[in-house]
Amino acid sequence: MKRITISVPDAVAHKARRAVDTGDVTSVSAYFTRLARREPDWAGARGIIDEMIAEAGGINEEDRAWARESLGLGVNT
Repeated sequence: MKRITISVPDAVAHKARRAVDTGDVTSVSAYFTRLARREPDWAGARGIIDEMIAEAGGINEEDRAWARESLGLGVNT
């Protein structure tokens, strides 16, 4: 177990405290641990995507635009 200190917006701290108060989690640490466990491993996913792009021979701007549109992202995202 590793102890860390983080700063979060007041609204986020309130959510964590409310989760403790309602018995949803046992502590504020448990709240953030649960969130982190539910978060996908984006670094691992990026590695897999990079491999797929390399195997496909790269990705052009048309492909990028299609992906952005499919994901509902802005043109400059």
